[in-house]
Amino acid sequence: MGKTKLLIRHHGISIYEEASGKIYYTKEHHQSVVVLAKQGEEFLLIRQYRAAVDEDVIQLPGGGVDEGEDLESAARRELLEETGCTCGKLVYLGWLYPASWRCNEIAHVYYTDDGIRQAEQQLEGYENIDVVRLSVQECLRRIQANELQDSELVYAVLQSLLKGFIQLSVNEVNRHIVDQSV
Repeated sequence: MGKTKLLIRHHGISIYEEASGKIYYTKEHHQSVVVLAKQGEEFLLIRQYRAAVDEDVIQLPGGGVDEGEDLESAARRELLEETGCTCGKLVYLGWLYPASWRCNEIAHVYYTDDGIRQAEQQLEGYENIDVVRLSVQECLRRIQANELQDSELVYAVLQSLLKGFIQLSVNEVNRHIVDQSV
């Protein structure tokens, strides 16, 4: 590992510069959770502005894990806060590094299609989040067309396909693309 220089440490985040000039950061509390919720034939997603890319991003509801909180409880809390929905059973799909070249964050990914009920969004004061309902087929088409780029969303959809939670085939998505272009 090359030599790195600590640039700043603030509120549990440390920013470093590698000898090459590349910047990365580490978080003391580096666990996060996201939920791919499927209600009928639609995914329950969110859209929010992301300053780092200066645009609205469609992604999974989720966020940080509070100290002492277990992952599943955090996933349920974030789903409720950001979408206003509760759910029954959650299935753990796995974890990923959303941006391993930039940060040590680990995102734990859950799936549910069980007992999704509408409640009321409980956004934190700084959050401005729109709930987006997208059909499974449209979500797959938009991922294939590179219109959805969020790594956690793409990972969750792929894992859901591989584990059999989503029954659409890639051929169905391709047919849909061909039908749309005619």
